[in-house]
Amino acid sequence: MTNPRLPTGPELGLEAVGAPFRVLVIESSAYSAGLLREAAGPAGLAIDVARDPWEAIDRLGEDLYNVVVIDLPNSQVTGEELYERIVHLNEDQASRVVFLVNDLTDPATRRLLTAAGRPFLTQPVDPLQLYDLVVRVGMGERE
Repeated sequence: MTNPRLPTGPELGLEAVGAPFRVLVIESSAYSAGLLREAAGPAGLAIDVARDPWEAIDRLGEDLYNVVVIDLPNSQVTGEELYERIVHLNEDQASRVVFLVNDLTDPATRRLLTAAGRPFLTQPVDPLQLYDLVVRVGMGERE
């Protein structure tokens, strides 16, 4: 296993100013959130899990997260509808979305990924790659 290429813990500089690095994971199970917690270790990420996408939308309407991880597919809502709701709530929040994709052969998923232009990883995901992507997006690497 390789080490994350980005700094962890206090080296991130977030703790020094008292700003927690907040991540919302929207998924049917807590599997990906667990992987992220494991990879983040002592890095100090505050990881919230929303199993209900409508609950996630409510949270996003009240708070700004550094990163939003959306695990696709979701049985309760299409990925397109969920992402469009986030864009409608807050475009800055939408620029912090990362997708985890189970099936790249699904035409709807490919359309969403193309239209959104957001970074994604395919399942099964490597925990350190997920951590690295979350930190890069959260620290402002939006491209």
